[in-house]
Amino acid sequence: TADERRMLEGTWPLDLLEDPKRQPRVVATAHEFLREVLVGEHLGEVVVLPQGTELLGLREEECLPADLRGKLDGCGAVYEVLSRVHGDEAFVAKYKAGVEYMDGDREQCTILRKERRNLGGRVAEALRMVRAGEADSELLYIAEMRLMEEQAHPLGGDKVKTVCARDVKDVLGPYASWSLYWDRHDEGVFIGSKWSGKGAHIDQVLWSNIGKNWRGYKLLAAWPLGDTGKKVAESMEDRLFTPPLLPRELAALRRAAKVVLIRPGDVYLFSGATAHTVLCASGGLALGAYESICPLHPTHVSLFLQTADKTSPLWIDGNMPDDEFEDILDEVLDQLEEAAAQLRQDGGSRETPAIATWRDLVAGLDADPTVQRLLRAHYARAVDLCSRGNAYLRARLPRSVLCARRDLQR
Repeated sequence: TADERRMLEGTWPLDLLEDPKRQPRVVATAHEFLREVLVGEHLGEVVVLPQGTELLGLREEECLPADLRGKLDGCGAVYEVLSRVHGDEAFVAKYKAGVEYMDGDREQCTILRKERRNLGGRVAEALRMVRAGEADSELLYIAEMRLMEEQAHPLGGDKVKTVCARDVKDVLGPYASWSLYWDRHDEGVFIGSKWSGKGAHIDQVLWSNIGKNWRGYKLLAAWPLGDTGKKVAESMEDRLFTPPLLPRELAALRRAAKVVLIRPGDVYLFSGATAHTVLCASGGLALGAYESICPLHPTHVSLFLQTADKTSPLWIDGNMPDDEFEDILDEVLDQLEEAAAQLRQDGGSRETPAIATWRDLVAGLDADPTVQRLLRAHYARAVDLCSRGNAYLRARLPRSVLCARRDLQR
């Protein structure tokens, strides 16, 4: 819109945002978006559901706790939020988060990096750095906010540290098990203000992300998988693309495969296996959260399984090491077993989504023959990829999973 063009003047080049090749794939309905999550292939894409927080029943007030929203309401910048948090002993004992700033090399740095459980100390140090002129108050960023201690999720019952009471995982109900992996235990909330954001990086696990954007406009750039994106991630790691752009930053941005404007209320899906960066583009607070998943689509399963493989051309320093990735693979085995159990029941006893809107969406997926066919085909292929492409999984795949694959391939 004309207002959006004015808002974006002086940020990133508008010709990149208006280039048809770099624009997102927009879906119109919640059903279409959930179908993309379950059976679509979105590598090199950003899939956006406008007004998705409304359509999926994931509004801010339904997802986030009242004490957190209370700290945010009426604030126009992260500095104001930190000032409110400072001295609130109950709040800093309940939550943990990274507090980040941009250094003189335009790289994003975490304050008191090693003190992950010391939100109070990080907040105090951020405020001190601003007063001392060591950090720009306008470029402060709160990253990966979650609970200090895990607790039972109010809907799913699983042990989590996410602060979100509702997720896309809850919307999908029984279909959430039809993924290779779904992480909401460590789902993070991100809070920024104009021209702050998240520096260029590739996720430490080669998974995909579902973003819920409650407040503010954001610019998202994602580079192609392979050498181009890898070079950006390695040469510009954690660099914020904050205006005014330096020549080398502009040159890098012009190599991006996607440059997308994320609007308030959008829910969106993209691969974290590609280099990406986010810039908050509007006045006031930007507020969002991410769930990380690996769908059953063979493209995404293959990427995911390369996470800790140092022989893979996709491997970079910073990828999750073997021992930590094996903990994730144990959860993969649980996911595959749950889907196999549903196959044995053939649509019988399943968990029922808690919200009427979600029950309608699940019924729509039940009635979609393309979803049903592709889920089963992708499941069988995913088991093949796990058994052939990962020694840890090959040695541990349950008999029930192997039998489910055999039955599907008949």
